[in-house]
Amino acid sequence: MDRREFMISGSALAIAGLSLPACSVKNAANKKPVVSAEQIELRVSHLGPPNPLPRFRLNPLSSAKLGTPAANLTAAEQEEVKGKTDWNVLSVFPYQVQDDYDRSQSPGHLDVIAYENGRLRALIAPQFGGRLLSLVDLSNGRELLFRNPVFQPANLASLNAWFSGGIEWNGLIPGHSPFTCSPVFCGVVETDRGPILRLYEFDRIREGSWQVDLFMPEGDDRLFVHGRIVNPNADERSFYWWTNTAVAFTPGLRVLAPADYSMDHEANFDESGRPIHLAFPNMEGFSRDASYPGTWPHARSLFFRKPGADRLWLMALDQKGQGLMQTSTPEMRGRKFWYWGNTPGGKHWMDFLSLPRRGDYVEIQSGIAPSQAQDFRIAGGSSLEWTECFAPIALDAKTAHDPDFNKACTSARAALDKRVPTADLGDHDAWLRTQASRPLSRRLNAGTRWGEFHQILTGKPVAQGLDFAVGGSADRPWEELARTGRFSEASLAGLPRSWVGGDLWRTKLLKSAETQGETWLHALALGVIALDREAKDEAKSYFNRSLEKRPTYLALRHLALVAGTPDEAERLYLRAWDTGQAPTQLAVEIVTWMQQNDRLGALAAFLKRLPPKTAGLERIRLARAQAAISSGDLDLAENLLNYHFATIREGDLILTELWEKLQTAKAERKLGRPPTPAEIKAALAAAPLPIYLDFGV
Repeated sequence: MDRREFMISGSALAIAGLSLPACSVKNAANKKPVVSAEQIELRVSHLGPPNPLPRFRLNPLSSAKLGTPAANLTAAEQEEVKGKTDWNVLSVFPYQVQDDYDRSQSPGHLDVIAYENGRLRALIAPQFGGRLLSLVDLSNGRELLFRNPVFQPANLASLNAWFSGGIEWNGLIPGHSPFTCSPVFCGVVETDRGPILRLYEFDRIREGSWQVDLFMPEGDDRLFVHGRIVNPNADERSFYWWTNTAVAFTPGLRVLAPADYSMDHEANFDESGRPIHLAFPNMEGFSRDASYPGTWPHARSLFFRKPGADRLWLMALDQKGQGLMQTSTPEMRGRKFWYWGNTPGGKHWMDFLSLPRRGDYVEIQSGIAPSQAQDFRIAGGSSLEWTECFAPIALDAKTAHDPDFNKACTSARAALDKRVPTADLGDHDAWLRTQASRPLSRRLNAGTRWGEFHQILTGKPVAQGLDFAVGGSADRPWEELARTGRFSEASLAGLPRSWVGGDLWRTKLLKSAETQGETWLHALALGVIALDREAKDEAKSYFNRSLEKRPTYLALRHLALVAGTPDEAERLYLRAWDTGQAPTQLAVEIVTWMQQNDRLGALAAFLKRLPPKTAGLERIRLARAQAAISSGDLDLAENLLNYHFATIREGDLILTELWEKLQTAKAERKLGRPPTPAEIKAALAAAPLPIYLDFGV
């Protein structure tokens, strides 16, 4: 099934959240590892096809805000500034944003892969980034992860759509993986020790591969996860990796990890570029033990730092001292926890991602770099490998919750060394490295075709043991370009569903234009690549040439992005919409642009032209609410805000702002004059922000 057909059908939109099948515990005596296909059914929300409009970084924040590294840094500080980067300057192109989803919660199902050995049982969703949805201790039926009872996308990932729960594999660009709501390759490697379940994909931005090999030894209640990143390019490149593990939050949950101090996610460096170190767990200005996430009023993420530690690990332990532990080989130097906090907004976020009072979770995370403000380098033609281990753990409750954080960590470390001795972890790592480049014995799921195309362009495999051949007709113009160096008449008759980027594709396009003659598609594709590189004049020239050869809404839209004045941009945007070719996503972009540029008259006129289905889209609904408040139609504005929005971005306060504007306008109407600040405060107290509109953290 084609990726878009899969997403449109919604046939695979249900994730873990069902009770454990009764047969699982009953058959716990069967120790032989087994991989099998299963299906889960539950209520889910719709996830549609990707947005066809390429996204760019036209006005990135300057990376200068990170500062030049301070002089005389300690060895630990040098490790903490190495590879530091600003997420705001990074582009997600040529990936496509996934912003078509709702809160329908309709019946659906998901084909999953079950992997168990009689001691542990894992459920994996290859259609959603290979997310490990569930990990159950079969000795007692205890779920070790936060297993979300629904599938509900939200605007939290690098490509927008993301869902909570389980273990997520985040690479090779910062942020939640571009594959978090997309299919990846999955298959089995048969070995003399039992099956390895492999997940892998090709990253289009870093142009390298990542893979995760899951291995359950026979009769063992530990899950070993072997990661490998391959840089097949001739030059050294930057990469990124964090493994995010969600565990259910219960009152009294404690997170233990080696820590001399901590670093905050939002304030890693001071103005001079020196890393900011925070006391832990008794943080300045914080009266309670910070190792208990439930003590945090607001959303918070903290990196644990213990430079020079011989071993790094994490444990999330409930009030009884039971929970999940994670450790790894030394390649992983980062550890972190994340919690949404206890404000109404934070609680709403967890309910929003799941069900009311059933979505509370904490993430314990492990990464290659010390913090998520850093990447790491891999030489050309080289790879990086590591092994993690996940297992149930049980400490004496008094020991786990010793008021002395360091004493609790010492006891936890002793328990860890018994559960996963360093030598044992090293032995598994060494063996898994010998298996990492072996080919699949059988494939269970196909990912995207971009790794295959990269191999065609370079004439070399991306990574030994990884097969990216998929077949099919998806992305036809780019396969034609890669294989033949030309675009067929059939390809030139339609519009591509995706776009290409990077030096390899640019070189191929230039050579093709030279031999075939520049078509509208050559010019448009080259303009898109130039625009992503912020070469605006070059991009504008390409877009004008494409428009001359064949008028398309895309050429007009792209010209609007590089227009010299707002008036010019508005004219081009409206011309693009009037072609009749444009998808509804363009209307959303136009409306958003008009709001941001205070083109309120044009906005009101454009909104009146939209068909009802398009006018009902969330961002357009918000624009209509804003216009209604401005025109004094407060009943309409209130009706438009009486809605459970699905696509609000974390940290986006547009709903709060519109609600406050509405209450201020109502107060002004009642008083017959502009209200004073005190009167506005009273009006907001009398009509507080409804919880379903509260996305603040």
